[in-house]
Amino acid sequence: MKTYQRERRYLCGRNARQAQYQEVEIYPLPSRDSRSRDLDRQNSTPPSFRGTPPAQAAHNAKTARRWFHRLAVTNFTREDTHITLTYAADKRPASPEEAWRDFRNFMRHIREKSKAAGLAKPECLAVMEWQEADPAAGQKAVAPHFHVLLRCGLSRDEIESCWHRKGASLGRANADRLQLDKGSLEALANYMMKHPNRKHRYYRSRGIRNPVMPPPRDGRYTRRQIERLATDNALLQDAAYWARRYPGWELNEATAQYNDFLGWSISLKMRRRKDE
Repeated sequence: MKTYQRERRYLCGRNARQAQYQEVEIYPLPSRDSRSRDLDRQNSTPPSFRGTPPAQAAHNAKTARRWFHRLAVTNFTREDTHITLTYAADKRPASPEEAWRDFRNFMRHIREKSKAAGLAKPECLAVMEWQEADPAAGQKAVAPHFHVLLRCGLSRDEIESCWHRKGASLGRANADRLQLDKGSLEALANYMMKHPNRKHRYYRSRGIRNPVMPPPRDGRYTRRQIERLATDNALLQDAAYWARRYPGWELNEATAQYNDFLGWSISLKMRRRKDE
């Protein structure tokens, strides 16, 4: 089947010029028809978890982790904070819905303190993780808890003090400055979405931005080029080669994946060169 190669870039930063990290997806599309548009849409929009069979749900969960990572890098820097919120044994919520109410109150307290101090409105990206007991699968119950990326001018102590219900502490709140690795928050984002057998839901405040996605480029690569790169690991991992293809950027990671229907695709993770 005849295919053409599409390049799609995700620039993670407040704008394209300020972006210090980008991901590049180079993938084949069969033809300019409805199937092609459906495949491209999967690469350009956040996934949905609802109403899918198990295989599609697994695919969506993997795509969601990648999208979550892009959101994290786009919106947060080493000046921001990672918070873990857990419950004391006697304060555990009866349901995930109750836990979300506690989280919304936590963010309300932070907004109120920020406003009173004349600080900018806080923004966050949060994940709730939990698991009901499933003896048949050997899974123990995991109480709801939260991992939060927060952009906020409050101190760590002020942030931690907001984890309460009507003035009574709900448990432990631990806030730490973010640590970036090669211009990315990938390790932390993966940690926040860890344990794929558990349930996750994530929340983004209104000010959280999607990565900048320039218009896709078709025809920059040929099928033969992609196949050669994908099957030659030395060339695939050649940082100098990718630096020539993307001036001003240096390679973090390159991976290749084969699809029986369409062929090879390549994913790149890159950071801005320091001299840029």
